[in-house]
Amino acid sequence: MVVAALPDDVLAEVLRRLAPRSLAACRCVCKPWRDLVDDRRLLRADLLPRSLAGIFVNFHCLYSSEFFARPPSGGGGAAAAISGNFDFLPPKDEYDQYRHHQVEGHCNGLLLIRFRDLVVNPATRWWDRLPPRPLPRDEMDRIDAAYLVFDPAVSPRHYEVFLTPSFRWKSESEKAELDPMVEASEWPPESYTLPVFSSRTGLWQERSFIRQGQAAGTIADMRSDWASDQRNGVYWRGALYVHCQTNFVIRISLNDDKYQVIKPPEYSGRYLNFYLGRSEKGVYLALSRDNCLKVWILDETCSKMKWELKHDKHIRHILLGRNNRQGLGPWILQDINHQKNPYIYEYDEIIEAPNQMKVECEQAALEKFEWISDDENVLDNEDIVTGGYHEYINIIGFHPYKEIIFLDESLKRGLAYHLSSSKVEDIGNLYPTNLEYELINEQFITASFPYTPCFM
Repeated sequence: MVVAALPDDVLAEVLRRLAPRSLAACRCVCKPWRDLVDDRRLLRADLLPRSLAGIFVNFHCLYSSEFFARPPSGGGGAAAAISGNFDFLPPKDEYDQYRHHQVEGHCNGLLLIRFRDLVVNPATRWWDRLPPRPLPRDEMDRIDAAYLVFDPAVSPRHYEVFLTPSFRWKSESEKAELDPMVEASEWPPESYTLPVFSSRTGLWQERSFIRQGQAAGTIADMRSDWASDQRNGVYWRGALYVHCQTNFVIRISLNDDKYQVIKPPEYSGRYLNFYLGRSEKGVYLALSRDNCLKVWILDETCSKMKWELKHDKHIRHILLGRNNRQGLGPWILQDINHQKNPYIYEYDEIIEAPNQMKVECEQAALEKFEWISDDENVLDNEDIVTGGYHEYINIIGFHPYKEIIFLDESLKRGLAYHLSSSKVEDIGNLYPTNLEYELINEQFITASFPYTPCFM
């Protein structure tokens, strides 16, 4: 084939001249062509999710997700059009005065709203309602988590939602009541049957995936880990990666209905805060513990599915305390919960909260801001401060197109950490107004989702 002999640069120039529909068809010809179209961002780059607009953050005690967003550029653009308020969605019922909405998942610009079963595109203010989720066929006391799959380069109109099971943690006394034969069953099973919703049919249907390789363990092993922790899903080049209990990952191939178990990297200890995400080179896994940051990249060459350690540093000497950090970041917390319920409860009286936060956010939104580079306004290792570092660090996401990991510092500040240079930047205030009036032990983040707007 003559086309196969063309250099990538020449082939890219040929494909770039095609109409969007023809280019989308060429993308489906073979994997090298698909990768070329995706890597060069040839298909409707103005409409596809190609930029990071912000991060949706779920706080345990707040009813709506907060949106920690980049301020708009001088000419407007994507960030200016995005609001985390979701005021265009219908109320749940007649008692839903404040229209609270919490994000459950994200994929290429679409969001899944928890407890509402709504799929939402905030950039276009489009939404769709899912039919009721099917009940589990068995009685193994499990919880189904939902994961969105949406690839606008394949189809700008259709999406899928996958339900994957997690098993409830059991105490020793509760385990005695379980069926030992069931608990000893391998998990995931050889034939992994999942409920899948397709927007093409408008129905939930069961879909089976055949396992390649070994199982991760038994159902009893799964119960040793909490089912309620954040278990992210990542869609990458035709496959869905799901972070499961005991920290293994399953790779579900949507093209051939097969799946693989990917064991976690070696580590010590339990109840670790792993974060699965997508970044510049594919699927990443990160761990923050005792001020140490580890990051792995999934190596899929020759189908070996192995985690390769990319970053392993003790960041206590890199992160600077608030008093020593140079300047404050320009990202804006939209303070969604305060907008919907702008009252502060003090003693037994209800007092309307001051709108100073809103004023400051509006003023900040007028300032021009472009994404940070590795050389501007970034603190490097030479800026080390002497003494101890007493804040705690959580992972809130990966930049999808740059090797940057986002952290929160004691729920107060958002940080951008550059993996290649170990440089860090304070990007803005992350602390919601209403969080101040909750109990200290109720103040923590349960989930977070970097958001890439799609204008299709």
